[in-house]
Amino acid sequence: MAYYAEKLPWKDLASAFELKETNPCQREARDLHIRVQPDTKERLAEFLNAFMQNATADAITERQKYPEKYDVPNVNEVIITDDVAERITPTVRRWHTEGKRLNNTNIELKRIPHRGNLCPHENESEQCFCALAFKERKMAAFQRKWAYNDCYKFEEVNGEAFHNLEVFKSLLLHGEMEPILRSCAYKECGLPAWWEQTECSCIIGNMGWDVMYKNALRMFMILNLLYCFPETWDKEGGLKDDYRNIKSYQLAIRSSTKSGDLSDVATYPHRDFFGIEEGQFNLYPKPFDFARWKSFMKRNEYRVRLYKEMMASCDEPPRGSECDSSDDDDNESMFNSEVYYNLEYYPYGLMSYEEFLNFENPVGYQPHSTDIPHVRHMLCEKGLPIELADQVMKTAKYTPTRSLPIAGKPFHPGNRAEMDRYLEGCWQMIVRCIMVGNELGSGMPGENVFVRTFKECLRELFRCDCEGTYELFHYFDEEMMGVNC
Repeated sequence: MAYYAEKLPWKDLASAFELKETNPCQREARDLHIRVQPDTKERLAEFLNAFMQNATADAITERQKYPEKYDVPNVNEVIITDDVAERITPTVRRWHTEGKRLNNTNIELKRIPHRGNLCPHENESEQCFCALAFKERKMAAFQRKWAYNDCYKFEEVNGEAFHNLEVFKSLLLHGEMEPILRSCAYKECGLPAWWEQTECSCIIGNMGWDVMYKNALRMFMILNLLYCFPETWDKEGGLKDDYRNIKSYQLAIRSSTKSGDLSDVATYPHRDFFGIEEGQFNLYPKPFDFARWKSFMKRNEYRVRLYKEMMASCDEPPRGSECDSSDDDDNESMFNSEVYYNLEYYPYGLMSYEEFLNFENPVGYQPHSTDIPHVRHMLCEKGLPIELADQVMKTAKYTPTRSLPIAGKPFHPGNRAEMDRYLEGCWQMIVRCIMVGNELGSGMPGENVFVRTFKECLRELFRCDCEGTYELFHYFDEEMMGVNC
């Protein structure tokens, strides 16, 4: 049964789609295709209405677990308690020590907490490289605001405010809502400005907290929809894995787990569930097997032109130098290399799931928690003491990287319990985001941001070039009533 089937009309939503083995509008990819029929608009609108009403109702119920109103905390008040800090610090350490641009070059050597997961540096004049610094637990950290910045000035202008945003996301991920609600009592809370945000206007990546909502919604939607097409995962006398080769399924996984944005926090639960490595999928993708997928790529003529102009500007270049254009055949061969090509169309649904996983970077086996004692036992059988066996596995970074017992097959009966936990986690993330949005009220950027994001996810997953689909996905809810989110 699809998740929340008693309240959400998944079968009605599924009836608005048909499974097509090939789709000319998507380069013949196998996918769910929207039915452009008189009642399709109504079916989509009814599902959206039911979805938002139930998510909003759950958000209201969840909010009732906390005081109705909070006073604005003093700037020096610690609003992240020791217990909460202990619980979220492993997640904070995960993004705080990755050596990204905002980090010090020697950060990994310095950011080791001195007492468990709690920072001991209560005096802010002390140098501190703890994952969750004591000062970041105070209300003052939650009063930092986003400000406009020019290109390459993000760290200088917004570095500290962005750091607090990542702490907020970590709290959201763990369901630690009280510090968030207390910070929202501040009249000039900066969270609305961080709903959708980029490093600068030139960057396509998104670092806002809307991604927490969007990733959870995307995966919640595609897994429940595919469950309504049992021909993709069930057959008499056995199991099928056909759903894994469907375009929208592959697109959903990659979109929810890809690396390259300044913030990766929103990808963590989805990477952990599917066993996706950091860097396995990237913001600017290129196929590992260039020769095979070259037909899906397009030469970057702008870059070629710039290179030719640079060569032409060289004054009597030395033979064989970068500016030497005497051998036009060699130059043309160079321009046909993968360096000068960009992926024009990502071939979702045109490759097997295994090919999809290795499309950008070859990946190895992703261990499950049950693999760890087995490998330790094997090392000990070879004569290694337990302490040394543990050190070998630590050095090799042999740690659990997926939560699915049967790798990569969420619909397998052996994965049912973990699948249910994952879908519940996605739903709770959706509810928490709406809860925060309700708390911020009119401060949120525009009306119905959660409805708008739902429609964006739907378009992203199932868009095609067929006539009428653009208008259908954009305007199906024009007459929808009863939603105020």
